[in-house]
Amino acid sequence: MAYEYNRFPLELIPEIVAHPEDYRVLSRVPYTEYADGSHFPLVFRETPEPAQSFVFLEMITTGTRRHDSILELVLVKCSFLPDSGEIVSIDRMVHRYEAPRYQIPSYVSKATGITNESVSGQSFDYREIESLMRDDPIIVSTRGLRAREFFERRFSSLRGFRWVNSVYDVRWENIDDRLSTGSPLQISCERLGFFFRNNRIVETALVNLWLFSYLKGSVQELIRASSRVEYLVWAYTARFEVKEELKFSGYQWNRERKCWYKHVYTDEEVRAETEYLREKCSTPDAVKVEVLDSRKGDGQK
Repeated sequence: MAYEYNRFPLELIPEIVAHPEDYRVLSRVPYTEYADGSHFPLVFRETPEPAQSFVFLEMITTGTRRHDSILELVLVKCSFLPDSGEIVSIDRMVHRYEAPRYQIPSYVSKATGITNESVSGQSFDYREIESLMRDDPIIVSTRGLRAREFFERRFSSLRGFRWVNSVYDVRWENIDDRLSTGSPLQISCERLGFFFRNNRIVETALVNLWLFSYLKGSVQELIRASSRVEYLVWAYTARFEVKEELKFSGYQWNRERKCWYKHVYTDEEVRAETEYLREKCSTPDAVKVEVLDSRKGDGQK
């Protein structure tokens, strides 16, 4: 029997009562009711304590290549108390579309419902976006570095903010043993007993915000993640015969730079990987290290 999407199958209640061990009930994430933006600003509690500003950001693009562009952009600004992790307000939401310079690929339109006709004549308002960033918020996204690259390319003067990938940068297993770092937002919600429509990025941004307001200790982990430093070790002239060894050691191939790279997190790991790669590369000076942090993104070391 087919069921309408997101409709609870009431006709199955007798079967659920008879065999409850075979079923699980999920609740809709509460913040999804704010998706139209009409509720903001929404103040949960007035407080004289200094609050930390966050902007939860999601986007849809025409693709993942460097010349691709943003089609849909959602930013939700809110305030948390950094010590307790309590959310005190959802201040504002910006949800806008922009027409690209090129034809939107048909597979993108099929997946998102966005067509050249539906976004014709629309563009992002820089002043509107900039006004959300004036108090140096931490920017949180499920798309991480890829979202940052697109955002900073489109709004080139809005650089230097702290960015956190909420999927990979936060140690979720330290917060709740039902969760794990790297799990998609939808899976994390289902493990907690909730669901949302993950095909709408406005709901994704609001659900991501809700998750941090729902789980005690997650905001503190988010703030710690915003201070993290990690490294990318690059091997530009690694010999062909060592490629399988590099893959086994955790290296990945970068098609644009045509070289191998690996994420590491301590100075000791940097030194160890640098020494290791110098024996695998044609020239010792072909080993490069990039420093990544949440505010400046990357830089050569």
